[in-house]
Amino acid sequence: MTDRYKSLLKNNEAPLQQARIRILTFGLLLLILLAVFVLGILAIHPHPVIVTRVVVFIGALIYAAYLLIYKEKWKSSAHIFLISLCIFIWTNIVLYKHGVNVVMIQLSLIVISSSFYILGKNWGLIYAVCNVSPVIIYLLFTRLQDGKVYLTDSQINNNTFMLTMIANFILIIVMHNEFFKSFYLSQAKERELNEQLQSALNEANEATRMRSDFLSSMSHELRTPLHAVIGMTNLLSVENPRKDQEESLAVLRFSTENLLALINDTLDFSKMNENKISLNKAAFNLNLLLHNIYSSFRAKVQQKGLNMMLNIDLDNDLPYVIGDQTRLIQILNNLVSNAIKFTDANGLIQINIKTISRTKEQISLSFAVIDNGIGIPESKQDIIFEPFLQANNNITKRYGGTGLGLAIVKRLIALHGSELKLKSEVNKGSNFSFDLTYELTAEEYQPTDLLTTAKNVVDISNLHVLIAEDNMINVMVLKKILDQWSCTYAVAGNGMEALEMAKTGVFDVILMDIHMPIMDGFEASKQIRALANVEIANIKIIALTASSEVDIQQSFSYTYLDDYLTKPFSPDSLKKKLDSLVQKSIRRI
Repeated sequence: MTDRYKSLLKNNEAPLQQARIRILTFGLLLLILLAVFVLGILAIHPHPVIVTRVVVFIGALIYAAYLLIYKEKWKSSAHIFLISLCIFIWTNIVLYKHGVNVVMIQLSLIVISSSFYILGKNWGLIYAVCNVSPVIIYLLFTRLQDGKVYLTDSQINNNTFMLTMIANFILIIVMHNEFFKSFYLSQAKERELNEQLQSALNEANEATRMRSDFLSSMSHELRTPLHAVIGMTNLLSVENPRKDQEESLAVLRFSTENLLALINDTLDFSKMNENKISLNKAAFNLNLLLHNIYSSFRAKVQQKGLNMMLNIDLDNDLPYVIGDQTRLIQILNNLVSNAIKFTDANGLIQINIKTISRTKEQISLSFAVIDNGIGIPESKQDIIFEPFLQANNNITKRYGGTGLGLAIVKRLIALHGSELKLKSEVNKGSNFSFDLTYELTAEEYQPTDLLTTAKNVVDISNLHVLIAEDNMINVMVLKKILDQWSCTYAVAGNGMEALEMAKTGVFDVILMDIHMPIMDGFEASKQIRALANVEIANIKIIALTASSEVDIQQSFSYTYLDDYLTKPFSPDSLKKKLDSLVQKSIRRI
């Protein structure tokens, strides 16, 4: 029996539940002993009705003990224990004129306390009402002893009364002791679980940090050779290749662009999971941005035999808005790329932008990318926004892709405080839409825009450029690019060499790689800015980095660096930076 009881407690490991089982066990044993003792007294002075009631009561308690120990049905056992006590109290009220006596009130208190402690609030209320109601009704209707319960000398001297009183006190003490002991055990377990949870959280945070560091490192390691491949491809493309070479270069460019897009998507999604992406606000020309996006897809659309339309419903006097143009480009590029990918030849792609509302301070715009491609089944329309998932495996095999594009788009739009909406029918096409609100800037404000092309050709042949780069392949690419524009240049293999060469004062601009041996680009730039010669200290420094865009946003310091280019970059991007530098110099003159 002891082994079964231990097994019962082991199967109910929660401290509160174990306390309830202990209270029930102790209550059963105590009342069985009390009832057996009373039955022994009645054997000397037998009273048939009382003997019958006590025997039935003992039988019910023994059955309850059987259910508890042998069947492990402690709740059923508790109900039988409490119901047998209730019946004993009720029959006492019915059978005797002075049925409401101190002994019965003692038993009622046991029922009320036990029901709450063992079975909880709901059953406690039920048993409390079942015991209190008959007593109150009995006292009200009979007005027994003017509504008072007296304790006579004979009752005080009665052994049954004394034993009941003692049993009641012991049981109440045990109940409180077991119950509150369970609270202390629960708190101890809770503290232990909290410590384990905190430890697991620390391990998860450390794993996340290590993953982030790994991805950032991999970004640098992948972008560095990719920069060389893309750079050489761009250079070969402008050296009058043969037609067969042009086709090979087009395949090479397409493959490298896809690889770069995959790297960017993976890193962006990782940073989004860590909540490390934020929006950068700057003024940009929305009309020009939209037309540039449209133009960038024209060749791909023609190659696949598709039609594409750009429908802009904007006010003519809206040259600039304030927002994150990089993220808007990323959103639209992903949506348009998806539309092109999943639309067959002769299909139509539409990019629609219209004004929802406008005030003096801001404008709300509706964006939609619509295609008449393969469409998405309604049952799969939630799945496509989950990372690494597509509508089905056949789509992955036929069209490719990682399933990250829409997940990134959805999160970027949510970062703007909006929502990506989808309407789609199978074989009829899809409509991805979202609304964005931008602040308006003064019409005369003309910021330098990365998408803006100079109206006049700028001569940069007089620029003296210092290339601070430790990778020889990247140095070769930069040399070939600068040779196209007849720039003069010198090369520093690390940050220390760059600092010493900058002190000569012969350079107009430094193309500073960030990750270099001996001294990195940030430290070299910092020491250049601290030079006593103000003219040298203010030299233009353009950072060249293979880090991800998000890492740049978090670490890029305009205190030491004037601008940056992310590897791999195109010659046109570098040309625009240098053009801007020359134009600023001309304006100062």
